[in-house]
Amino acid sequence: MTNINLVNLLVNESETLRSALKKINISGLGVCFLIKDNKLINVISDGDIRRSLLNNLKLSNKVNKVKLKKFIFVKEKHDFLDLQNKISKYKIVPILNDKREVIDYASEKRFRQIPQSEPLLKGNELKYITESIKSGWISSRGKYVNLFEKKFSNFVKSPYSLSTSSGTSALQLAIATLKLKKNDEIIVPDYTFVSPINSIIHSNCKPVLADVDLETLCISFDSLKKVVSRRTKALILVHLYGNSPELQKILNFCKKNNIKIIEDCAEGFGTKYKKIHVGNFGDFGTFSFFGNKTISTGEGGMVIFKKYKDYVLAKKLRDHGMSQAKKYWHDEIGFNFRLTNIQAAVGCAQLENANKFIKRKIEIHKRYKKKLNELNYIIFPKDQKYTKNSHWLSYFKINDNIKNHKFIRNDLINYLNKKGVEIRTGFFSAQQMKIYKKYKDKKINYNNSKIISDTIITLPSSVNLKNKEIDYICDLILKYKLN
Repeated sequence: MTNINLVNLLVNESETLRSALKKINISGLGVCFLIKDNKLINVISDGDIRRSLLNNLKLSNKVNKVKLKKFIFVKEKHDFLDLQNKISKYKIVPILNDKREVIDYASEKRFRQIPQSEPLLKGNELKYITESIKSGWISSRGKYVNLFEKKFSNFVKSPYSLSTSSGTSALQLAIATLKLKKNDEIIVPDYTFVSPINSIIHSNCKPVLADVDLETLCISFDSLKKVVSRRTKALILVHLYGNSPELQKILNFCKKNNIKIIEDCAEGFGTKYKKIHVGNFGDFGTFSFFGNKTISTGEGGMVIFKKYKDYVLAKKLRDHGMSQAKKYWHDEIGFNFRLTNIQAAVGCAQLENANKFIKRKIEIHKRYKKKLNELNYIIFPKDQKYTKNSHWLSYFKINDNIKNHKFIRNDLINYLNKKGVEIRTGFFSAQQMKIYKKYKDKKINYNNSKIISDTIITLPSSVNLKNKEIDYICDLILKYKLN
């Protein structure tokens, strides 16, 4: 199957200038790709054709008569910065496979035909950014910072919200607020993005890796109980891909053992447990607004607090440890983890459409599941009792009981990427990486996190993903044949 819209960009060298202009008009991109035996031989713009007509070529002449310069392209496994550089100089950059066949194209507005995730910025973002710039307050002061924090508190129903420069700095700020001692232990799931683990290490504490649950991908309650020691002071509970773990059991256990809880909700914005937004159950809830998150400020984060005194201390630590009463007087060793007014302006606009974004994410997941559920080698996550999953990214696992499941996972990813669909593996189990091996617990075998590392596939999940694009992706997967 040819990529969506790509057919209107390909012009065979035997076609006429009239045919090339018609295809350029249909695509609206101003260029077409000249091919011979399915291989790219040049890129032709509408300007090239106009100049040729002025030089006495006719619309009936073959397109290979057009005088062309050397063209620019990138290979399928291209360097991202190289692609960015080429896009800044050229309108459209073709993407070629090893056979020099065009498999996709990139432009300023799209790096792949169907990307994994991209923000939707069609609300009041530009209006609020413009107001921020006109006010002169473009750094960490200005009305939008406080407004964003207030609106976020209202959205998640938390009394205290504090914006930060990233989701990672939100985690590190939460840990710093606990005032832990060097080498105090913080339990963290083995299968997650490395941000929680790195935040623990940078806080001079010791991460202790626990295994995860195969169904939720979140920390396993049984594993948690096994790795707790007298040095355990806190738990970072990650709501991975919008999932939630056995929350009530974990809350009861941590309360009994005097373990503080930091909920990492970077991927859980919009997820609710017993109709309460995640982040409100622990002592702290942290959020990320990176470019691929459900709402985005480019970079940015938020911490929500259960206790006012923690909020006050965290605010001081975030702002260099500076006294609120006396300017430039520092009574804490702090950080610069502040969000800018411009970023907060984007955040305010994003929050205005947050419910629509969450609703669309859930719809996307349901459509994938409905169309692909018949495949016996694919396992979609089950709906969990008491949890409303916001489905930050839709994903499925390759059944690990199937022979060669690792090969199938990687082969399917390569197959879809060649069709212009950005499909990825999930994260890797931390204990598989050399730099984190020393944080393994000898009582745990980490079987579940290993299985998930080898089997998970994440699907395109942008809120502006069209149903026909989802259907196209599903059709490709349905046509994929197991080897």
